Amino acid sequence: MRATRAIISANLDKHDHLEEYFKIIEIIEANENVNPDICIESCKALVEGISKTILIELDATKTAENIDDDNLPKLFNRAMRLLSDECEDLEGDFVVRFSSIIQVLGEIRNKRGDISHGRMAPKAIFSSAKLASTVKNMTESMLEYILEHYFTLDFSSKSKFKYDSKEMLPYNNWLDESIDFPIKKASYSKLLFENDYDEYENRYQNEFKTVDIDEEVKEKLVNLIEVLRENAIKLESEKSQLKDKEVDKKEPEVIVEVEHSTLEYLVNKFNEDLFWTEKRNLMLSIFVVDEKLKLEKFKELVNDILFTEKEPLRDDVRDVMIKPPALLESKKVLPELTVKILKLIEELKGEAEE
Repeated sequence: MRATRAIISANLDKHDHLEEYFKIIEIIEANENVNPDICIESCKALVEGISKTILIELDATKTAENIDDDNLPKLFNRAMRLLSDECEDLEGDFVVRFSSIIQVLGEIRNKRGDISHGRMAPKAIFSSAKLASTVKNMTESMLEYILEHYFTLDFSSKSKFKYDSKEMLPYNNWLDESIDFPIKKASYSKLLFENDYDEYENRYQNEFKTVDIDEEVKEKLVNLIEVLRENAIKLESEKSQLKDKEVDKKEPEVIVEVEHSTLEYLVNKFNEDLFWTEKRNLMLSIFVVDEKLKLEKFKELVNDILFTEKEPLRDDVRDVMIKPPALLESKKVLPELTVKILKLIEELKGEAEE
C-alpha cells in the first residue's frame, strides 16, 4: 500500500497522529498472501479507523465515546458526507457509494475474520490470496482519493470544541449557571452546543474567557471565612458550657488534652460539635470551593465518614457535587474525588491531633 503510506507521510507535519495507521498497513502487506483473511480484516479496520478520525475532526458533537462502532457503513457514510461538504471538488455521491464495499468488507470479516471475533478450528471458510489482493487494491484506491481531499482542509483556523471533554467542563457549568433554564431535565449548555454552535463558541470567547476565576474564588473564600469566624465564636462558647457541665459517670468519656484546645470524644461516638474548629472548617470550605461541592451536604458526608470510618459510596459522592458528571465520566471522576475526600479527612484528623 505504497500510495496510502506515501500520502500520509507527506502530511505528517500537520497530521502526525495518522502515523499510527502504518502499523495496520504493515499487517495488510505482510498477510496478503500468507493469511488472506487477516489482510481483509485489517483493510476493514484501516477504513474504519480513518473514517472515525475524519468524523471526529469534522463533527464537533462526536467524541471517541459516542461514535457508533457497530455500524461501519453508517459511520463511513456520515464521515464522507461531512468531507464532501468541506471539499467542493469531492464527488460526495460517488464516495458515499463506497459504503456498499464497506458493507461487504464487514460481512467477510464477520464470516471469516481470524482476529476480531475469534474462530473455532478448523475454520470452515477461507479467503483466497486473490480476493485479499483485490480488497487491498480497492481499499488503497478508495483511501488515496479520500485522504487527498481530507489533507486539503485547513484545521488551524477551526475552533472545534468537544462538549464532553474535560477542558470544556468548567465552561459548560458556567453556561448552565448563567441562565434560569425552564427545562429542568435538560442542559442549557448541551442544547446550545448542539443547536447553535456559533453562539456556544462566541460566549466562550467573549464572556467566559474574560471572567477572572481567581477573583471569584477569592470572593467566595472571604465570605466563607467570615461565616466560619462567626461559627468558631459560637463553638468556643458551647465548649465552655460543656466544660461546666457535670459528667455522667454512666457514660464514660475519653478526654484528649491538646495544646490550645480540649477535644472530647465519647467512646465509640464521633462528637461533631467539638470536632469542627475554625481551622478545620476553613480547610473544608477551601476544599468545597476547589472541587465545586455543596457545602452543607459535603460536611454531612464527612461527618458520616468520620463516624463510621467507612469509605463513601459513589452515589453519596455524586450527591455532594454541584454539577455531577455524566455517566461515562462518572467511572473516572467519582473515584478520583473519593480519593481526594479521604485524603482531606486524614488531614482534618491530623490537624485534630496537632
